[in-house]
Amino acid sequence: MVYEITRDYIQVGNARSGQKLQGVKFIVSHSTGNPGSTAYANRNYFHNRQPSASAHTFIDDKYILEIIPLDEKAWHVLYNKPMDNQLFGADANDAAIGVELCYGGNIDFNEAYKRYVWYHAYLCQTFRLEPKRHIVSHHTLDPERRSDPLNAFRLYGVTWDGFIHDVIEAMKPTNPSNKEETKKPSQVKGISVRLPLKLGDRGTFVKEIQQDLIRIGFPLPKYGADGVFGEETENAVMAFQKRYGLHVDGIVGQETLAKLSEVVKQKLRQEEFPLPDKTLKKGDKGEDVKMLQRALKHLGFDPKGIDGVYGEQTEDAVRRFQSMYAALRDDGIYGPNTRKFMRMELQQKK
Repeated sequence: MVYEITRDYIQVGNARSGQKLQGVKFIVSHSTGNPGSTAYANRNYFHNRQPSASAHTFIDDKYILEIIPLDEKAWHVLYNKPMDNQLFGADANDAAIGVELCYGGNIDFNEAYKRYVWYHAYLCQTFRLEPKRHIVSHHTLDPERRSDPLNAFRLYGVTWDGFIHDVIEAMKPTNPSNKEETKKPSQVKGISVRLPLKLGDRGTFVKEIQQDLIRIGFPLPKYGADGVFGEETENAVMAFQKRYGLHVDGIVGQETLAKLSEVVKQKLRQEEFPLPDKTLKKGDKGEDVKMLQRALKHLGFDPKGIDGVYGEQTEDAVRRFQSMYAALRDDGIYGPNTRKFMRMELQQKK
């Protein structure tokens, strides 16, 4: 092994069921929903908070950290998404390893990326998988809700094809006669996309930018996401820049790309777990209560059922959430202030 793999497993609970995988048929590549959060910060979150979500491995610039044994299930892709079954004949949670890339903040992306590439190569060799056939992005399996790890890659000029190329390169054997060579990490060379993107550019990266613009309300009615950076795309980029207080030039540079990724991420989370606008309390019933219960469960405050009844268990879950913040009264009533902090948590959480 070139890089050390640290195994520090979380306790059995919502995030780690202990159920066994049905063999490893493929790998799902993710990036973390909280940029700047390290591998161990994620490990501690899942260990202590026990949300109904997880991944096997988190990788930053210091650690390749397995938090769930590779022969156990992790909850990293929704079961009701059909693409994993179409591509691999199995649900990702039942037959795949989920790998998360930690990026942003003080994390050195190049070092984290090298470990991320090497670990995918390690998994492919261990489980006899082929990178082009058996590595899939979370975005591919759940494109309406997820953009990872492409959102992280794009910030640093890495394409998906470049990543797969790097994994293949990392799998090539080193010269066993060269002792110094065997001590060095596998060298990876990302296939970069040059920024900024501007009028006249074309390709997969341009298409991804177009898809993101459409998703957050900047339509491209004439040409759509065609992979060509034309006047329609330029106008949409300028409209986006104007709305979010950026320099309006119609060019996608680092600042515009970072803001676009941030807005898309927030949009996806809001769509996934919308919050009711009305005040709710014990005794209330209906779809608004179900909406609240789903959000509470996702945040790790299980109301013990999604039944649409604001009973003692839901009230207790709300109290437990409120107790995290000094600015909230832990009265078990869901109101505007509680909604504000829940929305903040949902935006920060993957």
